[in-house]
Amino acid sequence: MMNILYEAGRWFGVITGIPVQWIYFTRKNYYESPNAKTRRHKGAALVIANHYNTLDFVMNVLNFFPRKLFIVASEYAFCHPLLRIGMKFWGGIECNRVTRSPRFIIESVRELKKGHLVMIFPEGHNTPDGKIHPFYPSYITIALRGDAPLLPVISDGNYGLFKRVHVMVGDPIDLKQYLTEEKPTREDIDRINGIVYEKVLALRAELDRRVQADKKKG
Repeated sequence: MMNILYEAGRWFGVITGIPVQWIYFTRKNYYESPNAKTRRHKGAALVIANHYNTLDFVMNVLNFFPRKLFIVASEYAFCHPLLRIGMKFWGGIECNRVTRSPRFIIESVRELKKGHLVMIFPEGHNTPDGKIHPFYPSYITIALRGDAPLLPVISDGNYGLFKRVHVMVGDPIDLKQYLTEEKPTREDIDRINGIVYEKVLALRAELDRRVQADKKKG
């Protein structure tokens, strides 16, 4: 019964979020591969995104609709009973940076193994300066243990009244191709994190290039 109520709450949130997108921002997607726009990602994936503010989650929820997008969020999103209930609607997974509990890794892996989409912000905090800050590597562990690809979704954070946010959806990244051994070491995880971070920076640069090209076309 509770699962039904949570799902009903999620649908209510999505429906009410649609006019927010129409008024406060519209979304234009670009794709790393030209043919990607003709298909939707099927199966499990760990969505990694840069993080400006709460609207990043709203944008991505609508971007992946109707699939449910579980979200790894900081302890602040769970600090009040009402907020905790609200996060239940969205499949919130608490990453408590104070206690440093690894529980968020366990819960994220569990949802990936069920074939779900889970989103995490590897920067670990808001970055309103527009830059993509270094990534914490825990997402690498989640993707490998969950046997799921990474799906990069990078935006320019251009939120505001009647503004347009531009989004680059990258190709899925299979992290197993970067492993040298079946069980990754700490050095492997740090190395793979560096590879993914450089790829995300390249996606952001490509996003800026395509946006500028569109502006020149008028």
